[in-house]
Amino acid sequence: MKKQYLLILLSPLLLSLGWPPLSSGFLLFLGFVPLLILENETKKWYGLKIYVSLLLWNIGTTWWVWNASPEGCIAMLLANSALMQLPFIIYRKVKYYFGLTTALTAWIISWISMEYLHLNWEIAYPWLNLGNGLAALPQSIQWYEYTGTLGGTLWILLVNALIFSLFINQTQSKRWLSISAILIPFMLSYSIAKYGKLNSDTNGAEIVVVQPNVDPYLKFDSQNPNAEVRNFIKLAETKVNQNTEFVLFPETGFTETCEEAYINQTQTCILLANWLKKYPKLTLVSGSNTFRFFDSSHRSSTARRHYSGQYYDIYNSAILMNQDGVKDIYRKSKLVPGVEKMPYPSLFSFLEYFTIDLGGISGSLGSDSMPRVFYSKKNIGTAPLICYESIFGEYVSQFVKKGSNIILVLTNDGWWGNTPGHKHHLLYARLRAIENRRDVIRCTNTGVSCLIDKQGNIYGESAWWQAATLTYTAYPSNELTFYTRHGDYIGLGAAWLFSLVLILTFGGKRIERKIFS
Repeated sequence: MKKQYLLILLSPLLLSLGWPPLSSGFLLFLGFVPLLILENETKKWYGLKIYVSLLLWNIGTTWWVWNASPEGCIAMLLANSALMQLPFIIYRKVKYYFGLTTALTAWIISWISMEYLHLNWEIAYPWLNLGNGLAALPQSIQWYEYTGTLGGTLWILLVNALIFSLFINQTQSKRWLSISAILIPFMLSYSIAKYGKLNSDTNGAEIVVVQPNVDPYLKFDSQNPNAEVRNFIKLAETKVNQNTEFVLFPETGFTETCEEAYINQTQTCILLANWLKKYPKLTLVSGSNTFRFFDSSHRSSTARRHYSGQYYDIYNSAILMNQDGVKDIYRKSKLVPGVEKMPYPSLFSFLEYFTIDLGGISGSLGSDSMPRVFYSKKNIGTAPLICYESIFGEYVSQFVKKGSNIILVLTNDGWWGNTPGHKHHLLYARLRAIENRRDVIRCTNTGVSCLIDKQGNIYGESAWWQAATLTYTAYPSNELTFYTRHGDYIGLGAAWLFSLVLILTFGGKRIERKIFS
């Protein structure tokens, strides 16, 4: 019994210590071995023991969500751990009927399918997708330009399966495991050879980033948005010149909520347009809260009813602006479940006003259905990602396919305090740089703003909880990587194979009878 308790604790310890920001990702390749051994030696309460172990891992890596919402944190930890348990339940059932090799294959397919689901459904929570866990080791994952993070997940699961099989001396899995043994040194060798050998274009774009360092919990209490805008301009003026291509303000940079049809008539935009006239070549990209009205026949599932009888949606937006005013608006598409939107509103609309207020507005927000690329005066395309969106690899690649030469991340990471949360978010942006071979510029309300090059190297990091204005040179690229073109094909393939796994899981006894009778 003591050995089982040790195994229950050992797995979350390895997985938590192997997670960024620590550069000990190699521990992830051992993290599931204790759980597989536990399954091999447990008859009673197996499911509960696995669940407790996975819950401890979730707590060890994402406890910091508590700082923003204790209730939301508890719900997230319990639900995500339950979802992670499903591949182990499937593994045990398939193993009973078809043996270890088939069960390990089913476990890997099920886990990747779960991660793919987390990237695509409305309760999207890919924060702990295993491929993200190698974000602190860019020299080892340059091949993400072919596979994305799900390739990293596949690699980690294969190695765990290999080590476990060797540990229990399972000779029947030798052929399957030999494939893993060949892939591991090949992938590492490719990554090391690729790292450090990418060439940048000679024509860089100068980008100024403003980090205002406003307490997010007090930001929307401000009664004077004009003073806030003047502070942004004051900070920007210390670095902007006539050669600057872009100036960036962070997510929800402005507290004035603007009606999109009349956005250029708002005090915020009038002040900014007058300032931008000093710099005719300059393009501003900033976070903002916007809203627009609809008639009842065109309202969305998230629309609210105005006292006038009209319907309207509120958005967490990014705006593109020059001296002529606002030229384009992108409305955040990947909304944070339970914070910015209640998932599946047709089912849970009665709960939408229980969503957490982390942006000055409670209730579900509206969203864009398609990515939108922002262009500078020199026609440099940028992806105006807003916060949470930067952890969705395939979604980001859609911006790149539509013409984004540089990736921008506008975010407000102050909700969690100076915890691993904002460090995770920073390092996950490095994965988007590698997958798409694009320079990434992060503009945060408070640390960490920085430049991430096409290989995932981080430069010019700002300090936590300090106002700053920083200048970076980003090099636009037109390259389309294999991953950019094909997206999460590993996840899609696993999802299709998962149907076979379900047949084996729930039809195992009938199949066994047909084979052996």
